[in-house]
Amino acid sequence: MSWHAVDAVDDAVETTRRFLFPFSLVRWTKLAFLVLLMGGGAGASSSVSTSIPSAPGGGLRSQWVTDPDSGAVSVGPFDGALSLDGTLLAAVGIGIVLFVAALSVCSLSLRLVFYDALRTDEVRLWRPFLSRLRQAAGLFVLSVFLGVTAALPVVLAVLVAVPGSDPVGWRPADAFAESIARLFAGLSTGPTVAIGLLGVAVVLIAAFALRFTYEFVVPIMVAKDTGVIAGWRRFLDTLRRGWSDVLVYLVVHFFVGVGISIVEGIAFVLVGATVVVLAGFVLLLAAIPLGGLGALGGTTVGTAVLAIVVVASILLLAVFLLPVSVVTRTYRIAYEVSTLGGIDTGVALLHRDIDPNAPTPDTPDPERAAAE
Repeated sequence: MSWHAVDAVDDAVETTRRFLFPFSLVRWTKLAFLVLLMGGGAGASSSVSTSIPSAPGGGLRSQWVTDPDSGAVSVGPFDGALSLDGTLLAAVGIGIVLFVAALSVCSLSLRLVFYDALRTDEVRLWRPFLSRLRQAAGLFVLSVFLGVTAALPVVLAVLVAVPGSDPVGWRPADAFAESIARLFAGLSTGPTVAIGLLGVAVVLIAAFALRFTYEFVVPIMVAKDTGVIAGWRRFLDTLRRGWSDVLVYLVVHFFVGVGISIVEGIAFVLVGATVVVLAGFVLLLAAIPLGGLGALGGTTVGTAVLAIVVVASILLLAVFLLPVSVVTRTYRIAYEVSTLGGIDTGVALLHRDIDPNAPTPDTPDPERAAAE
């Protein structure tokens, strides 16, 4: 029996070769732009430090206090010294959330553009980007939902584990944690274990759903020009008919990911060592007219030279590693798309010029032959 996930390992190599070569500077530049900016997920996290530098008398904890008359929010034991209008804080918070969401949607649209390039064998940016924004918005909403679903049991477990005697300093969070802890404290061992197992199951299901969304549903969305919900319906039908192939895929994909990580690690070490040696040589030459290596950090000119060399080294490292990322990202996505196309030929995405399994004039199409 032929496993499509195993066959796709070699097919992805050929697809990557045909897609990236013969070398074209314009094509590679566009692909590098996509690889640099396209997203593989959505969501944002933020943290607020609630600690205040310790005073000579000992450490202090911050506390959020709301004035019932003005609605102002005070931070810490400064009795309103750091007071901000609650409406202004809410507006800034909403603005930040909307900005992050917009960036995430744009990043996801660029990911769809990459798949569109595999579908057409043409790397176009602007028009596909605009045409895929609606799909990207739906993908963002589903990603946030699955991400929150996967994180919720973990957050609840942390809240249960937080001792009531060690509050974080924010009254709403402390009150919620205390109520959750009291709820679970009243349960016996059996229900507690059952709830814990249910939480683990929820995390795993949401995590795998998020993974399948980006590895299988996204190419279906591009191939069928449909939304994320319709893409999931099609994938569930594919999963029912080829669940054994998907299981093999998960195993093989793990080793493919390990191999890609090793290649990227070796490239990073080699390129990083070269850039470090080059930067050290430049700094050595710059230190001679300045009076020695000590002048690089002890003078204004030396500090400026050091900063320029560091920034240039980082940019040079990115320039040399981006082509490696283009190759590895193309291979990874080509492997996923090739596996999907093998399991369900109806959602095969690759253009016939880069698909090693595409029928040629000398090789009749099996589906057409069967129909005849």
